[in-house]
Amino acid sequence: MNDGAKPRSGKGDASSPFDFAGVADREERERLLIEELRRTQRALAEAEIEIQQKQRAIAERAFEQEVADARSLLHAACWTADFDDEGNPTGFWFSDECRRVLGFESEDDLPDNGESSDRFIAPDDLARINNEFRIAATEGGSYDVNYCVRRKDGRRMWVRAAAKFRRDEQGVARSCMGVFVDIDDAVKNQARQQQALEQALERADRANKVKTDFLHRMSHDMRTPLNCILGLLELCERNRDDKALVEENHGKMRTAARHLLSLIDDTLQASKLGEGELALVREPVDFAHLQADVDDIMQLLAVEAGVIMEGRQEEGGIAYRYVLGNELYLRQIFLNIYSNCIKYNRPGSKVITHVTSSELPDGKVLLRWEITDTGIGMSPEFLKRVFEPFARESSVASTVGGTGLGMPIVKQLIELMGGSIEISSELGEGSTFVICIPFDPAPAPRETEQAASGSTLQGRRLLLVEDNDLNAEIAATILEGDGAYVSIAGDGAQAVEAFAATPAGTFDAILMDVAMPKMDGLAATRAIRALDRPDAASISIIAMTGNAFQEDVRECLEAGMNAHIAKPIDAAKAERVITKVVGEGPPPIKEQGIDQ
Repeated sequence: MNDGAKPRSGKGDASSPFDFAGVADREERERLLIEELRRTQRALAEAEIEIQQKQRAIAERAFEQEVADARSLLHAACWTADFDDEGNPTGFWFSDECRRVLGFESEDDLPDNGESSDRFIAPDDLARINNEFRIAATEGGSYDVNYCVRRKDGRRMWVRAAAKFRRDEQGVARSCMGVFVDIDDAVKNQARQQQALEQALERADRANKVKTDFLHRMSHDMRTPLNCILGLLELCERNRDDKALVEENHGKMRTAARHLLSLIDDTLQASKLGEGELALVREPVDFAHLQADVDDIMQLLAVEAGVIMEGRQEEGGIAYRYVLGNELYLRQIFLNIYSNCIKYNRPGSKVITHVTSSELPDGKVLLRWEITDTGIGMSPEFLKRVFEPFARESSVASTVGGTGLGMPIVKQLIELMGGSIEISSELGEGSTFVICIPFDPAPAPRETEQAASGSTLQGRRLLLVEDNDLNAEIAATILEGDGAYVSIAGDGAQAVEAFAATPAGTFDAILMDVAMPKMDGLAATRAIRALDRPDAASISIIAMTGNAFQEDVRECLEAGMNAHIAKPIDAAKAERVITKVVGEGPPPIKEQGIDQ
């Protein structure tokens, strides 16, 4: 071997581990090379195994962290259990999250960690949960259940539990790993939502029953005055020559018709009040006229019921006859109260009204009505809910008509005016209604206004716009009976054509219905106002319509009308409004008063 030969260590030098040039024997060199290759292959395989092990360890740690993060996000708690040879679970273990959910601070704080979980399950759920667990373990079913656990502090809470079983070659469960998740808030929220839904359904059922009962009562109450009107008409037909009887029957029919109208007003008013759509429009109110109007309606009902109406006022009368208020609402308030005082009364009993007034520091006048009846009274239970919609005294609901809407409407209208109402009653003794409403005093009408209100329609030329032939015939007959000349248009389009086709000054006023085919009254009014002729802006246009609420009045005025008359038409009132508007000429439209 030469002195310059490299050592035969098999590893070679650092620069070339396979350099066997110093080995003279060729076969030896090949053998050494093969051994070195084999050693290198083994080293590479070992390195690959080590790399794979490290990768698995890294993946396992990442997976464990992901699982831990998922459990943390889901508030999931881990637990394990082993099974004995008979398949009974034993050796339970609970994680820190389990202890936290159950209210224990540490492993030492959790007693008997290795024992059964039964002590944590609510007693009423224990049998069900153990049965579910046994079936899943022995028969291979899934275990995924909701139940209540008892925390350390005794509080019950809902959890969702699931488990995966590890089985031997024979399929026998040997151990299991499970989780349970805190679902207490979700279950309780669902229970609250279910309860709210059930309560809403119950309220809806009650409301439907109330509405059904209301419709039945409305049908009965509306048929009563209708039956009265039809019966009286029949009597008038059979006794045409008896003028006194016919005149008496006409008065009774008028009273029945007004009562029917009040029922319709109550129903519509209740709807508007419920939607918060009523507005308070104030105008001069003549209390003497209002009282006479209410008396006319109620006296006939009182006579038929055998009830005596008495009125008392302070000496010298009330301080102010004229105030700023809403005559429609006031009339509705008193008609409802007096109607109840008469209906819930006995023949020979009385309804007594005592009116007083006092001045308030802010310049207003406070009017106080004390209305007492000596009727059947109300029970204490009903008195508590007398202002609820559709509420009626059960003892008389089947024998006395009524919608159950009157008193809720009365209360809301009085409060809308800034007033108050109090009711006291004793069963079998009667009831007392005390109403207090503040008003701003209004000046008495000027003599010219009073004179105008008493004038007639003699010689006035009127264009009546009405799509109902019978209504048009009735209105035209009444107006012509008062001396007016009436032309009729069947809808808004005909009204515009009739006005445009006649010379300026042909008509003194237009009486315009609102709800009509082809063109309604609002559109027709706007079209007339837009015409290029001298009287288009000055002609008096008066709404004569069944749309009777304040927003309907406002809509008519904003369309360009001068005034509003609600159907059914009161002939005397219509004459006053027409005479007043035509006599005044065309002041700014939105400053016109509202007369209903």
